Amino acid sequence: MTRSTTCSRRKVLYVEDEVIVALDVADGLAEELGLDVRVAHNLTAAFRLAEAEEFDFALLDMNLGHGERSTELGKRLAASGTHVVFASGYNRNEIDEIANFQLIEKPFQLNDIRTAFKAA
Repeated sequence: MTRSTTCSRRKVLYVEDEVIVALDVADGLAEELGLDVRVAHNLTAAFRLAEAEEFDFALLDMNLGHGERSTELGKRLAASGTHVVFASGYNRNEIDEIANFQLIEKPFQLNDIRTAFKAA
């Protein structure tokens, strides 16, 4: 999979299991940051989207409930050229497996995401 350079709006895969949070953040990413956002609420849907579309950025909640963690998805997306940012209620010292990735600690603000994506 290669990233598209023809799309004028940057595409984001946002993975969040809390539906209300996902809708609120996705709206903010689209309206305030002008991003084209695709939302998945579980790993199955997220992997489907990742296989079907190309993304410039991914914002991945670490813990998706029912024991699901988004770390493997993040590693695969990064290997394909997507800039991956994880979001978690844990701090960086508690999460060894994403040491090479950006982490936004929850609760976060849209400005935190803007800053993380600009670092790309």
